[in-house]
Amino acid sequence: MLQAVKRWLAILTTLGAIAVAVWLAAPVQAPPDQATERHTAAAPLPLPDLPAVAPSAVPEVRPATAPVPTTPELCGLGRLPVRAPASGATGDAFDDLPDPVGRLALQALQAQLQRRLAAGTARERAAGWLLRQPDDPAEQAAWAAGLLAEVRTGGDVQALRWATAACGLAEDAARCRKALARARVQAEPDNGLHWLEWAQEASSDEERAQAWQGLVRAQGWHEHPGGLTAVTQAALASLQPVPPAYLRARLARETLGRDASEVPEGQDWLESQCIRDRAGCAQVADRMSTEADSTALLLLAAALGRHVGWAQDRLDTLAATTQAFHARLPNWAEGPQAVLSCDAAERQLAHVEAVAKQGEVPRPRAGSRP
Repeated sequence: MLQAVKRWLAILTTLGAIAVAVWLAAPVQAPPDQATERHTAAAPLPLPDLPAVAPSAVPEVRPATAPVPTTPELCGLGRLPVRAPASGATGDAFDDLPDPVGRLALQALQAQLQRRLAAGTARERAAGWLLRQPDDPAEQAAWAAGLLAEVRTGGDVQALRWATAACGLAEDAARCRKALARARVQAEPDNGLHWLEWAQEASSDEERAQAWQGLVRAQGWHEHPGGLTAVTQAALASLQPVPPAYLRARLARETLGRDASEVPEGQDWLESQCIRDRAGCAQVADRMSTEADSTALLLLAAALGRHVGWAQDRLDTLAATTQAFHARLPNWAEGPQAVLSCDAAERQLAHVEAVAKQGEVPRPRAGSRP
């Protein structure tokens, strides 16, 4: 392992040093030729009469701000001298790195990650498809068809939920979403989230009644927040040598942008069921509040709890749990040293690992029950 890290350091430090050397090199102007000086010293040419220019009309010329060399810490590599952006430049510190340790290093790692995911489990293969979604609209239909075929073959429940995003590009979006929801209910019937999303795709009162009964019976509420980021980070950690932390944190920031937990659709339908079946609604709210692994589901549990008359201190406990999670979030803002130094990168990666292991909601949660 130590030898592998040394190889990373040797390669990238050499490339960075080359980039710095090129920057520091500046052309030296040779002294003017003496013959040229003698020619210049000849009789001056007459100057034409020019109109006077008021001092206020002369534009102020400010000297250009030259880039300043700096030595940022690249977590996993150490400090590397690079040319900093000119004063006032925008963008984050990663984008200011020389290509060998910045853009090109990230592209090489993304290609290596894709190969690793393609050879992995059904969930990992689906993650690979998600990460290579094309920007070109002409290519998106083929990408969606490939992802949907992958998850239907693999049968992984989390991958089936991820693939719902591709249904908007399918020939029949509603049919696509319903088929995926149905497959998840069949594969993991004890997860109330699947029944809730199945209810949103149901096309008859009979199917919605089945969804409600399955939801009331469900013992768990698992969204697996940050699941895509967890899968990709685990794959990165399995590579040899393990990539530097600043690159892994950069990829985590990109995947988290599409991996945040959201309150699922169907709150209005749930509240209507609470009017018809108060006892069943109380059971759903209680299970959701104690078994949910995301703050989004806790918010939904609180909304149902208000319908069935929960005490204010119980609602306050759920609100405090949600606020505590958001207070622990590391700083992902762009700026100097963003996702570069170990102080930033290691905190971000530790947060990703913690969410992968226990979700956004710590257990046990004292005071969640009346």
